[in-house]
Amino acid sequence: MEHTRVLSPEAMWTAFRRGDSRYDGRFVTAVRTTGIFCRPSCTCRKPRRENVRFYRSPNDAARAGYRPCKRCRPELRGGPAEADGAMAAKALEFMGAHLESQVYAKDIAAAVAVSPSHFARRFRAADGRTPMRALADLRAERAEALLRQGTIGTLDVGFAAGFQSISAFTRAFRRRTGLPPASWRRSLKGERR
Repeated sequence: MEHTRVLSPEAMWTAFRRGDSRYDGRFVTAVRTTGIFCRPSCTCRKPRRENVRFYRSPNDAARAGYRPCKRCRPELRGGPAEADGAMAAKALEFMGAHLESQVYAKDIAAAVAVSPSHFARRFRAADGRTPMRALADLRAERAEALLRQGTIGTLDVGFAAGFQSISAFTRAFRRRTGLPPASWRRSLKGERR
């Protein structure tokens, strides 16, 4: 089987030049002129052959003084998807801690140290929602908990959960529960009888 035998430098160069993902995890390619190492499947611009070194693992390349590519993330087993998932989890944690504040996507991007231009795309790839939809969903979840307590009025619940307008509150809450907030609260009273 090809996976058990050692690859020749020519075979590794061919795999890297073609961007062949079947070789990911078997070796990394380091570029002497940039000081960066990549997965074989990286979509980076391919360097000249004489500037390339091959290493069995990301750790070997790092010990040799190279740093990981920010595009293909060879140091992570899951690659860019793992990095995006970790970034999205940090973003959701930040959102959860700032539900009552007026938060914009640029604020969340800054909190997770990602440029605003890449944040929304990377967050959506990892979470499946836009950052602002995720924030609205977290606020609707908080509103649901406040409505269950029944200690404050429905409109006050929307503002306490961090919504800036009643229409945004109603829209997000209806998306989450299928009912507007007041109707949902009334349905709770019917369940308690």
